Amino acid sequence: MDDLTSDAGVPVPDAYDPGGPPDEVDAAVLARLARITARIDPVPEGLVERSLFAATLAGLEAEVMELAYVEAPLTGVRGDTLGGTGEATPVEARTITFTHESLTVMISLSGAQGGQVRVDGWAVPAGVLSVELHRPGTDPLVVASDVDGRFSFDAVDRGLASLVVRRADEAVAADGGAGAVSTPVIEI
Repeated sequence: MDDLTSDAGVPVPDAYDPGGPPDEVDAAVLARLARITARIDPVPEGLVERSLFAATLAGLEAEVMELAYVEAPLTGVRGDTLGGTGEATPVEARTITFTHESLTVMISLSGAQGGQVRVDGWAVPAGVLSVELHRPGTDPLVVASDVDGRFSFDAVDRGLASLVVRRADEAVAADGGAGAVSTPVIEI
C-alpha cells in the first residue's frame, strides 16, 4: 500500500490503532481542529478568567446563598444638579439580598470616587463575622463585621465579585448552621 500524506505533510500510517498512544498524525489533526474551532467558534473573552474564579469559589466548599435582587430607583441627592441645569443628579444604588437557612446578607452598592463601588452590608443573625470579597485575579478583601452584623468595603473596582461570610470564630452554630456561606457571583 502506498504511504499517504496528510494535508499537514505528515505521513499517514497504513494502520490506525485507536487504543495506541497519540502520534504526530494525531497531533496534526488536533492542531488543525483547534485552528478551525478558533476561527468558527472562539472562546468568549473573559471565559477562562470567569471559569477559574468560579472554580476557586467552589473550592472554598462554602454553601451558596440564594440571590434576591431589588433595584433601587435612581433619585437625586438634595442640592445636587446635573451640570447646572437644575435637574437632579442621579444616584446609583442597588440593594441585593442573599438568603441561606443559617444567614441572610443584604448589601447596598453605591458609587464611590474614581468609578469604584462602595459596598455596605448587613448580616442576620447579627454577630461578628469575617466577610471576604472575592474577585477574579486578585486576593480577597477581608473585613470584620461589627457585633450588629454591619460591614463595608469603601472602594471596590467594578466587575465580578462574590462574598464569603464566615463566623469570626469559625464555629458552627448549635442549630447546625454552616461555618461559611458564599453568595453567587454578581456584577458590581
